[in-house]
Amino acid sequence: MKHWFRYLLYASLLFFAVALYKANYLVLPRIYSPAALAGSIALLFLGLFCDPISWRAILRRSGHPAGFRECFAAVGLSMFAKYIPGKIWAIVGRAGYVAEKRSYSLGTLTSVTVTWQLILLWLGLVFGACGLVLLDKILVWGWPILFLWLGLTAVIFGDAAQALARRAYKKVLGRQITIPRLSIRSTAAAMPWFVLMWLFVSGGFYLLVVGLSPHHVPFSVGLGFPMTVTLGVFAVFAPAGIGVREGAMVGYLALAGFSTQEAAAVSITARLWYLLGEVFMFVIGLAANAAVKRAQKTRARP
Repeated sequence: MKHWFRYLLYASLLFFAVALYKANYLVLPRIYSPAALAGSIALLFLGLFCDPISWRAILRRSGHPAGFRECFAAVGLSMFAKYIPGKIWAIVGRAGYVAEKRSYSLGTLTSVTVTWQLILLWLGLVFGACGLVLLDKILVWGWPILFLWLGLTAVIFGDAAQALARRAYKKVLGRQITIPRLSIRSTAAAMPWFVLMWLFVSGGFYLLVVGLSPHHVPFSVGLGFPMTVTLGVFAVFAPAGIGVREGAMVGYLALAGFSTQEAAAVSITARLWYLLGEVFMFVIGLAANAAVKRAQKTRARP
C-alpha cells in the first residue's frame, strides 16, 4: 500500500468519526421484533458482500482482471472514504489499490469504477421505481426518477455522453483519460451481482422497518432504499449523502403510510444500520489486505 492510499485511509476514518459525531445517530428507537432486526443485519452483510464481487465482474469485463482478495481489500479499506467531501475518494481509493497491485493505469481504472458506480445507481432507480409502482405512487416521483434514469443510461452506454465526460475530465484535471466502453451484453453478464446486492439490501431494509414498526409493513418499502441511496450519492455537497438520503427516505416512507415521526426514526436508525455494514466490510477489507500481503511475500520468496 503506497503512502497516498494510507493517508486516504486515515483521512476517511477521521471524516467518518466526525460525520458520526455530528449526525448524532446513536439514539435508537423502540425495537418491536429483535428477530427481524437480526435478519436485516444478516441480509445487509450479504448485500454488501456482493459489492466487491460486482466490481470485480466489471473490472474483468473491461479487460482489467483482479483477484477476489484484492477487490475485497480495496473495497473494505476505502469504505469510509465516502465521508470525505468530494464524493470521488471512495472510487479513487478502491481503484488505486488494485491499480498498484496490478500495475494498471489509475485513471483508466478510476473510469471503470465510475462506470460500476453508475450501473449500481441506475439499477437502484429501477428498484425504487418498482417500489413506487407497488405503492401506486409512481406519479409522485415518477418523472424525476425517469429523467435521472435516462440520463444515467446515456452516460453508461452513449458515445456522446462519454465524450462529454472525457472533455470534462481533461478540463478539470488537465489530462486525457480513456473511458472503457462497456457493451449492453458485457454489462448484462455482470448484472446478476448488482441485482443480488440490491435484493439483499432491500430485503434487509424491509426487515429493519418491520423490526421497528408496530404495524404491517408492505415489502415495497424495502425497494425504496436503493433509490434513497442513489439520491444521496447524487447530492455532491453531502458526504455519504448524509441528510439527503434520510430526507428522501422520510418522503418515501410517508408515501407508504408512515407518520413523519415514524419515518424520521426509521431513517435515522437506517443510517446506523448501514454503518454497521460498512464496519463489517472494513474488517473484511483488513483481513483481505493481510491475505494479499502474505501472498505477495510467498511469491517473493526464492
